[in-house]
Amino acid sequence: MRADPGHGALVLGLVAAAALGVACGSAHTSPGTLGTAAATSPMTVRTSLSSVGPVLVGPSGRTLYILVGNQGKEVTCSGGCRTVWPPVTIEAGSTRAGPGVTASLSTAPAGGGVLQLTVSGDPVHYYVGDTSSGLANGEGISSYGGTWYALQPSGRPLTPGMDGNPYGY
Repeated sequence: MRADPGHGALVLGLVAAAALGVACGSAHTSPGTLGTAAATSPMTVRTSLSSVGPVLVGPSGRTLYILVGNQGKEVTCSGGCRTVWPPVTIEAGSTRAGPGVTASLSTAPAGGGVLQLTVSGDPVHYYVGDTSSGLANGEGISSYGGTWYALQPSGRPLTPGMDGNPYGY
């Protein structure tokens, strides 16, 4: 039986396309994932108008949150917390601030050689309950030893009732 000469070229083409797809992967996690693939472009943090006011969002438009400890104690999100509040992981030096973002952006070790995005020094997370852009369903939820707040463009938590403003901005 003779092999079809075009078959080898087709297989080679499919292998090359798959390799290109892997090479163009992204280190930026979406809610519910903790991937660490190589990034091809910087992650842009930008501002967006959410259901609670202007907030910082990741590349997918999902709201960014921080965990603020209750009664002044420091808390971290680990274990089951990371399932509900997935960390925003990125590659070193691959973050940039979009228009209107005045917060300081950086990274911190998140374990396993992964870096987590930090805003004004605080590690940031997505909330799995935000199923599309423009939502901030995690705002004000008390869990895992603290309260979760969306971030203002300045990087400060969006705390309801601050300065008499129900949205904190």
